[in-house]
This record gives sequence, structure tokens and C-alpha cells, in this order.
Amino acid sequence: MSLTKKEKIIKNIKTESSKIDKKTFKRINDKFEQYWKYLFGLIAVYIGCYLIWLYSVKNVKELAIRNNWNGNKLLVVLSLAFFQGILFSLDGFVTALLKSPFGQMCYAINKAEGISDEKKDYIINKATESNEHCKETLKKFGIITIVQELAKVFIAADKSKRDTDYEHLMVIGYLVPLSFAFLAVWRINRELKKMKKNQLSIHGKQKRVS
Repeated sequence: MSLTKKEKIIKNIKTESSKIDKKTFKRINDKFEQYWKYLFGLIAVYIGCYLIWLYSVKNVKELAIRNNWNGNKLLVVLSLAFFQGILFSLDGFVTALLKSPFGQMCYAINKAEGISDEKKDYIINKATESNEHCKETLKKFGIITIVQELAKVFIAADKSKRDTDYEHLMVIGYLVPLSFAFLAVWRINRELKKMKKNQLSIHGKQKRVS
């Protein structure tokens, strides 16, 4: 027995709507939101801490000179070594914080039905790109830049040596990979919005037909 035109439309809409499970899509969306909030939050914390350091470095340097804190003081060296160890440990913390929602989001995308392999690859590729750009940049910024800044203030033999006028602007280079991370997150957000719009469109079709 052949299906009527209305029955065919209803069948097509049901097939189309069943492709992307609402619960799975919500989980993808929730994990992505959690991921980008952690991502931007960490970047804001690192930038904030560095701006505070730039604002106070002159006073800290004067204090170090006045109290003769240098590489010949065992307590100073041990304190800085301990602080450096904390910065190394932060790498693991940052990695775990970003990888948890990132991994769950990618897992949910891979499991989701109704998303083409091409779109899955695109979203996961962009998510990985943003994760690596952010994680590696923050790692280098924390371990290399901050440790070097502290060493110049406390360990350097000649603390009276004046920095060049624009030396601190070299950290602007870290904004390049971070901008790529922002761009990747924006692209993922755009794809998820398209998928959500399609879901709402299908839901509207179902209501009209029924």
C-alpha cells in the first residue's frame, strides 16, 4: 500500500529529526560551553597576573636591591626554585582543566548520529587546535616568560641594569597563537549554532505537519 504525500513528509521529518539525538546535542553544547569558559578564564587569569607583575616589577626590583636579594642567597634561590616548581605543576592543572570537557565533547561528537563524518572531523580538529594553542602558549608563558622575569629581578648579578624601553612588549607574540585559539572556538560555536537552528527548523516542520 503506497504512502500518501502527508505520510511521506511525516516519515521524512521523523527520520531527519532522529538523526541528531537532542540529549547528545545538549551534552555536546554544554561541554563546549564549559570548555570555552575554562579556556578564556585561564587566559584572563594569566594576562591579569602578568599585568600586575608589570605594574609592580619596579618596586619589587628596588626592594630586591635594597635587601641584597640575589643568587648568592640560598633562601632566595630555594624560594624561586619552589615557585618555579609550582609553575611547572600548573601545566598539569591547566591540561586537566581543559582536557576534561574537551575530551567529553569530542567523545559525544563521535558518538552522535546524524552528524556527517566531515563535520565531526572539522569540529574536533578546531577543538584540538584551540586546545593546543591555548595550552602550549600558557605553558610557555608561565614557564619561560615568568621564570625569566623573576630571574632577572632576583638572580641576576647586575640588577641595576635597565631594561630596554620596549622589552616587555615581546610578550605580544603570545597573542598570535591565542588569537588562533579564539578563532577556532568561534568556528566551533558557529557550527553548533547551525546544528541547533536545523533542529529547531525540523521541530517546526513536525508541528506544522501534525
